[in-house]
Amino acid sequence: MSRAAPRSTLRKLGFALVAALLALLLVEGGLRGLALVSGQDWRSVPLPEHGEYPVVCPVTEGILKLCPEDRHGYERVRPEMFLREAERKRVIVVGESFVFGLGIAEDEAPPAQLEALLGEEAEVLNWGRCGSYAGKLVPAVQAAVDLHPDLLVLAIGNNEHTMTSYYTGWPARHPVAFYTASEALGRLQLFGLLGRTVGGGLPRPSEAFERQVELDDPVARAVYSARRRPPDLSLFEDALADPEVTRLLEQEQRLKERIFRSRLRDLVTLAQDAGVPVVLATLPHRLRTPPALSGIHGGDPERVRTLVRRLGARGGSAPEETVRAGIEEDPRVAIFLNAWGELALARGDTARAAEAFMAQAEWDLVPDGTPSLNVIVRDLARERGCALVDLEPLALRSLDPSMPMFLDRVHVDAAGAALVAATLEPTVRAQLGLGPGAQDGGSPP
Repeated sequence: MSRAAPRSTLRKLGFALVAALLALLLVEGGLRGLALVSGQDWRSVPLPEHGEYPVVCPVTEGILKLCPEDRHGYERVRPEMFLREAERKRVIVVGESFVFGLGIAEDEAPPAQLEALLGEEAEVLNWGRCGSYAGKLVPAVQAAVDLHPDLLVLAIGNNEHTMTSYYTGWPARHPVAFYTASEALGRLQLFGLLGRTVGGGLPRPSEAFERQVELDDPVARAVYSARRRPPDLSLFEDALADPEVTRLLEQEQRLKERIFRSRLRDLVTLAQDAGVPVVLATLPHRLRTPPALSGIHGGDPERVRTLVRRLGARGGSAPEETVRAGIEEDPRVAIFLNAWGELALARGDTARAAEAFMAQAEWDLVPDGTPSLNVIVRDLARERGCALVDLEPLALRSLDPSMPMFLDRVHVDAAGAALVAATLEPTVRAQLGLGPGAQDGGSPP
């Protein structure tokens, strides 16, 4: 057989691949043209879908209120009344239960206390929606934009990790890789059409909080148990996950943070395209909170388990040599980081304690929020040219027992809400073009 034969075969194969690619491009171009003419869009980007819901309800002519949630009690809002046409500068604060002021009175919530600081110069509407998250807040932001406020404040991120983004089968073992591939392919009209015709569409991260899944595989069962809300941690001895379960849960966390970035960008773009200025706020978390579930990332798993058992529930009273051995064995085990923070706090080293507790929050496998979410908020503020109010440093207050601020891991008490409002006020005043407030050297309102 001559050498020319393999070259000829390779040349034919190359021509066939080029022809197939050109054919696909022609079909894709034709489908895009058809979609443009018909208004039909077959693309299927695998973001969690948000359902439409009524946001604003009329009370009487010219007066509105937030519509109460009639499906899930935890998604309640404060049905405060406001004029359709504002008589003074209007600020709308959109967020979750942190904005709502869960656990405190309506006039103690951060938006109400911000309004008190601004005085008669502006009104501040509390559009906090308990139990929501960035994807579900799209209709709320659209309704806020339709009211043409002078300023929109977005303080979102405490519930991103409570969203049950769950694949089954092979995608569940490689959630980030599968999402990345399907996100790219889902932008093609041809792929979306084939998905709808053959498979009923792309698998999507689910929003089903209450769905029960029967799983025979022990790894998948453990992952799903931890991912449920509320999580079922009875499968995890010593509140510790095996390396494979750790890998999958952390992939899910990175995936949820990626989805959060995309959705928050959508919310900011929605407002900015309508000419509404946006302030982005990071969120504080109580630092001194034991982790819900730790994971094993490296080192010897049995050695990690032995050291965790030695620590038990002693926290700051744990022997330093045991904590140090744990950190050296696997520096991303949240239990070790929590114990390290407690030891630093007992020595009066607040800075090192805060660093350890922040790392613990990042590596907790069942978090309310992670420091990475606040990094995303800061990045988007720079990317989109938004004003930024960084509330995360307020978490340092939680390390001082004489200065309480939090009711639980993420919700502030009345004093904490006052501190949040005072931190927001200068930026809100500047964005509204108002004079300085009392804390900026002006007269009290």
